[in-house]
Amino acid sequence: MDSTHDQEVIYAKSCTSIEQLYQLTGFSNRSNDEFRMSFFYNPPSDHQIYHITCELNANIKDIDVLSDHKFYYKLDDKNLYRITCILISNSLIVQFLNKKMYGIELKQGEEQQQECLTFSDAQRNNLEYHLKENLLASKQINKKSNVNVLADFQPKL
Repeated sequence: MDSTHDQEVIYAKSCTSIEQLYQLTGFSNRSNDEFRMSFFYNPPSDHQIYHITCELNANIKDIDVLSDHKFYYKLDDKNLYRITCILISNSLIVQFLNKKMYGIELKQGEEQQQECLTFSDAQRNNLEYHLKENLLASKQINKKSNVNVLADFQPKL
């Protein structure tokens, strides 16, 4: 067994159930914090989808937040953000879309309910790089009319 390979991949805490996803997005969207925003993100060169939460350092509560990766991003001299990232299972995305779009719940096999996601150093580095370079660099994280936005960010469709 290659010990280098073992060290670069971890099993992710991840979000693998509809209930977890509702809890995750409900908490993020109902936050009264002025400087907190959440969104889903799929970085280039990665098949995985992540739930991203950005919080201004001054507003961060000392609770153990479920996350697969956490880093800090200094936007300017005044603003330091904690960025938390949670892997979202691909089968969960399919379940969620079927439930929301068509009102149906397709029961997955027991093996999919026990889905175990891995998160490599390469994925972490790629995710952090693309978040910093494409979304967070020279952007202002704002909250306008109860909707969290990244100013100047236009998603590519």
